[in-house]
Amino acid sequence: MSAYMENYSQRQTIDSAVNRFTRDCMARFGFSYNPPPSDGNPASIYDDTNMVRRYGITDRESASKLGYHLGSESYTPPPVPRMSAAEVAVLSGHVEMKPGAPEAPPTLNGIPIPREGCQREGLDKVGAMLDTTLSGRLDSESFDTSKAAPQVQAALGQWSSCMAGKGYTVDLPENAFRLAPAGGSGAVSSAEIAVAVADVDCKETVNLVGIWFETESRVQQGLIEKNQLALTELRDRINAAVKAAAAR
Repeated sequence: MSAYMENYSQRQTIDSAVNRFTRDCMARFGFSYNPPPSDGNPASIYDDTNMVRRYGITDRESASKLGYHLGSESYTPPPVPRMSAAEVAVLSGHVEMKPGAPEAPPTLNGIPIPREGCQREGLDKVGAMLDTTLSGRLDSESFDTSKAAPQVQAALGQWSSCMAGKGYTVDLPENAFRLAPAGGSGAVSSAEIAVAVADVDCKETVNLVGIWFETESRVQQGLIEKNQLALTELRDRINAAVKAAAAR
């Protein structure tokens, strides 16, 4: 399904172009707009494909150092710049930056404010108003369906038994981190590292990730076949937006 989802690199390319157009639009009104940068190196779990921890923690080296923490891959979005009421109106087309806010006046100092503001103008110029809910919904559906499959349930049971053999009572990988008490000041404790390493080792022992990935891949292939036309159209729109953004 990842072939039909917008990845982080594509989002960066699109956002950079949209930000440039938005900045130019704001300049028409005399505003200096500096949006938060779209660069950086957030963890790949922020990518729509979300494979790194789809089945829980899987990297033993990382687990032995960071436990369940993300370390250098952790990411906090930059703060939105403070703006005056007039800047908010021009940027968003509304009197406030929140859902359902009333529309702003149609002009500022005699200059027409674009519909939905400069933000929307930037998105429209790149063709970046993308509805990716289909691929996201199918991605979520495939996860739930594969998780319920008999072979995955059996592997999950084996993983849980393996964890019990190491002294940890836990039913599912997504709950394993709850067994790991945090160290002081958010530091990684030796107890957390022990749980995380046991978690990864048990996954490898019973081949949980391999079984789950193979099962979910088959589920996704079926969903792709049923939704091929719509997914292909979505992928084409994403690729077109990236191409247009890269050319700007």
